[in-house]
Amino acid sequence: MDLSHKQKIAETIFEHVREGIIMLDRKYKICALNKAMEQWTDKPVSDLIEKDCKEVFHDGMGICPHCAASMTFERGEMIVTIQKENQSEAAKYAELSAYPVRDETGSVTGCVIFIQDVTERMLYQYKVTETKEYLEGFIDNSADAIVTSDIDGMITSWNKGAERIYGFAKEDVLGKFFPFVPEFLMEPELEMIERIRKGEVLRDIETFRKKKDGSIITVSLTRSPIKNAKGDVIGISCISRDISDKKRVEKELVRRDQELSRLFFISSAMRGTLELDRLLRMVLTAVTMSDGLGFNRAILFLLDEKEQVLKGAMGVGPSSPGEAGEIWQRLSMEKKSLSDMIREVETGPQRKDSFFDKLSMGMRIPLHEETILTKTVKEKRFFNISDISQEPYSDMILTQQLGTEAYAVVPLISRDTVKGVLWVDNYYNKKPISDEDMKFLAAFANQVATAIESARLYEQLAFAEKELANIFDSIPDMVFSINSDYVVKNINKAVCKRLGKRPEEIVGGKCYEIFHGKSGPWEECPHHRTLETKKEHVGEIDDQYLGGTFISSSSPIFNMKHELIGTVHVLRDISELKRLQERLVMTERMAALGEVAAKVAHEIRNPLISVGGFAKRLEKKLSGNLKEYADIIMKEVGRLEGILNEILGFVKEIRIVKESVTSERLIDDATSLIQADIEERRITIVRESDGPIALYVDPARIKEALLNLLTNAVQAIGSNGTISIKTYILGTEAVIEIADTGEGITDENMPFIFDPFFTTKKVGTGLGLSITHGIIEEHKGRIEVKSSPGMGTTFRLFIPVNTMNRTA
Repeated sequence: MDLSHKQKIAETIFEHVREGIIMLDRKYKICALNKAMEQWTDKPVSDLIEKDCKEVFHDGMGICPHCAASMTFERGEMIVTIQKENQSEAAKYAELSAYPVRDETGSVTGCVIFIQDVTERMLYQYKVTETKEYLEGFIDNSADAIVTSDIDGMITSWNKGAERIYGFAKEDVLGKFFPFVPEFLMEPELEMIERIRKGEVLRDIETFRKKKDGSIITVSLTRSPIKNAKGDVIGISCISRDISDKKRVEKELVRRDQELSRLFFISSAMRGTLELDRLLRMVLTAVTMSDGLGFNRAILFLLDEKEQVLKGAMGVGPSSPGEAGEIWQRLSMEKKSLSDMIREVETGPQRKDSFFDKLSMGMRIPLHEETILTKTVKEKRFFNISDISQEPYSDMILTQQLGTEAYAVVPLISRDTVKGVLWVDNYYNKKPISDEDMKFLAAFANQVATAIESARLYEQLAFAEKELANIFDSIPDMVFSINSDYVVKNINKAVCKRLGKRPEEIVGGKCYEIFHGKSGPWEECPHHRTLETKKEHVGEIDDQYLGGTFISSSSPIFNMKHELIGTVHVLRDISELKRLQERLVMTERMAALGEVAAKVAHEIRNPLISVGGFAKRLEKKLSGNLKEYADIIMKEVGRLEGILNEILGFVKEIRIVKESVTSERLIDDATSLIQADIEERRITIVRESDGPIALYVDPARIKEALLNLLTNAVQAIGSNGTISIKTYILGTEAVIEIADTGEGITDENMPFIFDPFFTTKKVGTGLGLSITHGIIEEHKGRIEVKSSPGMGTTFRLFIPVNTMNRTA
């Protein structure tokens, strides 16, 4: 691969890296910047070259590379700053990493600034490139050596460039065969001379040459024949250029490109996960892989600020020389790259080295101790310890446990705060840790710190979200949120349970369809009211679609601009509470009425017995009309006694005696008692059943309840009508449904039909439905009524059939 091709690769990387890169000289003039910089300025990149950085960026609204560069020029070291851009509608934050550019003397001649958008927590991407102009300038500063010879290779001319490059004076080489050709290249040299004799031109040949002092240099040469007027080859022209420096630069560029490529790849891989344990494993894998940073062992310590201690979080590396050799041999045989290894870490199980990892995780270094690790935290700088015996601050317990003789540590710094320490060594191959290794390790550590901080924040957020989700789902009330377009956005388990649907069947649907069964917004809906008023709404709501009465709380949700974007709702079902309240009111009312009725019946019964007795005596002694009058008195007394017995039966506490009986038998027994009346009125009875239902009830009491309902149905029809009787199972309840085609019940009378002594009939006490209601409640059941004037009435008796009733 030639230099220009490598330059193009460097330029392509420079232009396509996602982070912004800008290069400034000491006068803050913009030397170069990439396409990604357009996101930080409103001008095209082509318009900014050679412009003053302060004029372009120093406006107080956007980012300012000048400010980052000025600190770098002042301190002569890398500077990382966080800046805020206020030009866009939403503020953006950028992390500017400024690196000094030094010349051969070590003086800072410029500055390279990497600009990373950290608004969405993007990791740093560093890309250093040498521009084409710089490389060409470096090459142009070297003068070419121009040498001529005869066709046998004897030198005929020698310029100053050749003298400077090869060290030979002109008088040392004239008339001699090429003195700068090394012995090991003599045979190829003679072959080239032969080719040139034949008229061939050899261009841009890279080869080695020997200087006067015996050192070998790399040159690029072009050889061509020198011809006379006849076209005969009479000599050889050789133009050579010392490219030793160029080769060193290329080698350095390749090395840097490899390092940056590794950093870029590792950074990309780390961005792909926010799971802390997996991230740490990836980091240490990258540190110890040959395609990564190439250290033998690595330990990552995390700082516990609360306890003020460094804790070993993870360690990667062989636990013995034998294991080290086995691992390196396996990796060599399998030819696994960093990409392959990180992919294994990402997708594979979280395997941990049995010994070294456990040893690392057991380490604790208190910050109050004076050690290299604690100094790394306090001073926020790296240390390269080449010999622990010469370092008084080496942690002897740590080094004894690890058996190391030399190691290096770098702080993990994010936002000027130390998050931990990365410890590395080359315990097995004893390779010294160079300054270049440390620079690369420090650059890598900056990205690691940011990644760890992101992972920790993600873990905290994930834990908080999980905790809130558990709380959200454990709430027994229905909790859900709806946006301003009436779309259901979030629900808890209680909603699914109530609606009998899966979450995916609810979320995304319109709330008025899901909760109210309507095709448009319901005016009584709490969400609808909150959208209109933009205020919290709390109240009681009856929803037939949901089948109950609810206490509803609807609260508005506002965005950062205080715009209403939705509502959050809490629905508590109070249907059972309402029923209990109604039962309590009815029980209290019936208890009061029963007490009064019992007293009245008791006071009337004795005089009534006397009247009846004397009426019987008079009947025996009277005749004619008087006898008939006495008979009427006796009949009315009998009717009054029946009413008194019914009243006393209503107020008297009756002990129920349960036994197993079928629903069919109960209905048969009740209908048989009114069969004659049914036939006389020409009423048709229609029976429908899925089969006999086994009940555990008091047969006499249930039969009395059924008889009351059937009698009311007969009286409501009058004649020529139909009574339908259905029995079926609904959940854990048996349902006995009695429907008639009678006159129905008006809306005004419906609330009072179970009240004692309420009746619309000309005769009767109005106790039948009250007694029926009480009987069903004795059996832990309930009654539902549906009726419309002129459309008939339907009574549904719900009686539990679960085994719990067998213990009653």
